[in-house]
Amino acid sequence: MILLLFIAFFVLLILGVPVGISLGVASIITILWEGVVPLLLIPQKMFVSMNSFTLLAIPFFMLTGVIMDKSGLTQRLVNFADSIIGWTKGGMSYVSVTSGMMMGGISGSAPADTAALSSVMTPSMVKLGYPARFAAALQAASGSIGIIIPPSIPMVVLGGIASISVGKLFLGGIIPGILIGILFMVASRIICIKKNYGVSKSNSFSFSYFIDSFKKAILPLFAPVIIVGGILTGAFTPTESSVIAVVYTLILGLFVYRSIQFRDLSSIFMEAVISSGNVLLIIAASSLFSWILVSHNFPQILSSLITSVSDSPFFIILVINLIFIVGGMFIEGLALLIMFVPILLPIAMGAGMDPIVFGVMIVINIAIGTLTPPVGVCLFVACSSAGVKLDHAMKSAIPFVLVLCFALVLIVLFPSIVTFIPNLIESSI
Repeated sequence: MILLLFIAFFVLLILGVPVGISLGVASIITILWEGVVPLLLIPQKMFVSMNSFTLLAIPFFMLTGVIMDKSGLTQRLVNFADSIIGWTKGGMSYVSVTSGMMMGGISGSAPADTAALSSVMTPSMVKLGYPARFAAALQAASGSIGIIIPPSIPMVVLGGIASISVGKLFLGGIIPGILIGILFMVASRIICIKKNYGVSKSNSFSFSYFIDSFKKAILPLFAPVIIVGGILTGAFTPTESSVIAVVYTLILGLFVYRSIQFRDLSSIFMEAVISSGNVLLIIAASSLFSWILVSHNFPQILSSLITSVSDSPFFIILVINLIFIVGGMFIEGLALLIMFVPILLPIAMGAGMDPIVFGVMIVINIAIGTLTPPVGVCLFVACSSAGVKLDHAMKSAIPFVLVLCFALVLIVLFPSIVTFIPNLIESSI
């Protein structure tokens, strides 16, 4: 039955059927072929998988990302980052990464952040002499940081299905997210100097531009402070923080900056509904897929297979990472997460890995998947915006994929990178 499940799924993927539908149809085919489970159980399982207070954060974070883009808050953050480091050699690459980090502290969606960054940054970078393929790869990489720095939609989903504290996952992602952002900037610096990419808008830091952009960006900059600060202090849960993010960005867009009107809300809400619907369909179908795997003892089979080769903790963690890196090339990140986290988490914990470290490690793997074809959702979004071929941009994305792989090695070897802030906050309460 497990073989039929995977064959049906990959055949549908090869035929170009969307991931969510492929998962659902493959699961239903397997259930019908087996003829044991009542069909009434299928919608029940799918509904129960989405009937979660934790997952309620997903549509609200999606909506926050759309509001930021449509109301011009993204442009304000980009201008502020530009005022600080845009004047240096390769400065626009730093601006992209810094903007991605700031946006990641608000929306939690890598594709949404990539789309917003691409619309703002790619045309500017091309005008300043950066190749379009490099600009596209950089926006995709910068957008991928959005699911590592809190808040993060994959962390919300992971916490919900694995019964791990979402708040601790958020806190665990802070240092790795900042570290990856810095490493992205270092990689960009080396590439820009080596290949002589881009020219600076100016030759020196402009204090007046900095003050002006800071004044315009100060209120949007407060958004991640409110969201993360509220979670740190226990003022509200991660799910409640998603609602606060929507309300805050709506107030800025409607009443403070007046960059959107009430008549724009219908299209904004519709865009968020469509994006959220796609994600929730994947969650529901993936949960059904995962349930079939678990009911046929796939976790025990996989665990026995891994430990039969070696029971070394490092080997087990290596295999888990390879499963997600290779799987992320072909399967959308959330689907992969829901399919395999319930199976692999007990194996990782048996190898001595902290569940928070495991969660952050998986999210970084998902970030790698957003940059690697044929799925590579962030790279695809960035290439569509820049008008470049996916294979050309992929070559430029390789250094950023290597940075993410290096970050994986670091958190496996030094798990305190992840656990430091959660433990610090827990000890101070």
